[in-house]
Amino acid sequence: MNRTAKAHSYRRQGNVKPKKNWFYLNIAIALSLIGLGVGSLFWLGQQSTGGSSNAADQTAQQANHSPAPDFTLTSLDGAEISLSDYQGQVILVNLWATWCPPCKAEMPTINAFYEAHRDDGFVVLAINSQEGAATVKDFIETNGFTFPVLLDANGEVMDRYHVRALPTSFIIDRNGLIHHIQSGEISAQQLPRIVQPLL
Repeated sequence: MNRTAKAHSYRRQGNVKPKKNWFYLNIAIALSLIGLGVGSLFWLGQQSTGGSSNAADQTAQQANHSPAPDFTLTSLDGAEISLSDYQGQVILVNLWATWCPPCKAEMPTINAFYEAHRDDGFVVLAINSQEGAATVKDFIETNGFTFPVLLDANGEVMDRYHVRALPTSFIIDRNGLIHHIQSGEISAQQLPRIVQPLL
């Protein structure tokens, strides 16, 4: 190999090393960014979960002891029922829908608590959000729920109570004041802790 060929060979080999280094550097940066992105998404997920809970707590604090807006809706039986019909009782107003998995998950808990405490002055008004009466009736009868079910066909109560997600529950004390707002599924542990002191 002559000097010129050696020089070209050297330059070609010399150019390979920086390209390889740059390639590996780019890979390292890309992996770091991916790791950072995944970590950020995980952190944001944790924050949003906690944040929604904190937001619900703040809403509950703001709404604490504010009067519950009255409403009148039609029940599954065709009767006109108003919130004010239950004045002097502890009321759980639960907004839900049959297509909502957390709504369906909490209903056996709500129904069991209702059955156990209805004679103590506790009532549930399960307000279905904008579904047909036949769909709602079939769901309620299939599951054997006994609490009163009302139909919010036009989303009137959702608007009046500023509900943006289902399920949402409002626990109203005997004076007609909102004591607690639950955004999301209410658990078997929460229900007695919140309601029993009001009975």
